[in-house]
Amino acid sequence: MKRVPVIVLGAGGVGQALLRQIVDGRSLHASRNKIQFDVVAVADSNSLRWESNGLTDIQLGDIIAAKKMGMPVNPEGCRQKRLTGKRPSNLDIIDFAPAAELKNVIVVDITAQAGMEPVIDRALDYGYSVVMANKKALAGPWDTAQLYFNHRRIRHESTVGGGQPVIATLRTLLDTNDVIHEIEGQLSGTLGYICQQLDRGVAFSQAVAQAKANGYTEPDPREDLGGRDVMRKVMILGRMAGWPLEEDDIGVESLYPAEMAALSVPKFMKAAAALDEAMRERVDAAAAEGCVLRYTAVLSQNGGTVGLKAIPADSPLANLKYISFRTGRYNDEPLLIGGKGAGVEMTAAGVLGDMVDLAREM
Repeated sequence: MKRVPVIVLGAGGVGQALLRQIVDGRSLHASRNKIQFDVVAVADSNSLRWESNGLTDIQLGDIIAAKKMGMPVNPEGCRQKRLTGKRPSNLDIIDFAPAAELKNVIVVDITAQAGMEPVIDRALDYGYSVVMANKKALAGPWDTAQLYFNHRRIRHESTVGGGQPVIATLRTLLDTNDVIHEIEGQLSGTLGYICQQLDRGVAFSQAVAQAKANGYTEPDPREDLGGRDVMRKVMILGRMAGWPLEEDDIGVESLYPAEMAALSVPKFMKAAAALDEAMRERVDAAAAEGCVLRYTAVLSQNGGTVGLKAIPADSPLANLKYISFRTGRYNDEPLLIGGKGAGVEMTAAGVLGDMVDLAREM
């Protein structure tokens, strides 16, 4: 049995789902791949739970229960003397692994933090592997981000498409020497939901409020409405395709004006009503042409755009979260990946799949 130590950075919804899937998949991983994942560390923004020999399934269950109650992963403090007091930095957590003589470690970044590059670099320097659901390092300046593309010890399936095999499909196209010409898709389930509500005559501000109440948006809906998350996703795909694009190469339409950026979340939610009339006019204009508005990304080697686009209402793409690749082989009819990809369970499954892939190659 191959025992693989795992450090999990991030214990939100995806982190909790990942821990459950690791526990629930014990027998499958043992029989199918002869692998046992030993979660040696789970860290949230406030605390760390560390056990060099691997946290037990009961302890992992306790962590999940604590997080569901809004508590830190280790409300009682770390048991190891050196881990008491203030939560160690992410770099310190990585350093604990070689100090504990751990080998073949997989570091999982499912935070939403910027500035994780030094942590990733430290893990790679130790010869460890890295799985990312956090997009920010891959979408940062190309000078620093290029190290993480095509690295044999990095996987990042869940950065685009959640549980959809988008990264794996693109990697197969590239490995078989197919040339990528254009990438297009609806990459945000949240914005897709809001657009569908607009189709039904719901005011924009009300659609945003409903999405927030349902837990579809980030705590601050502007994180979704600004389009930067979609931009990061399509940039990752473009960079994989061999296009060293930067943020300035992709035009992004924000669904709220710059003057609303500094408002508190409650004030923004009230102020959003001022956007209803203009959005309704755009929806009506699209409907007059037999179309619906969808938030879509289009990218080629020369750059691209991210924003609202009119799509024929009778098109299957109007109500599908999808990615399409127009390539040398798939030219007249692009290769399409579509279906439900969002949600913590699907995203966690993508992370776990990456972990299995890396463990097989060790």
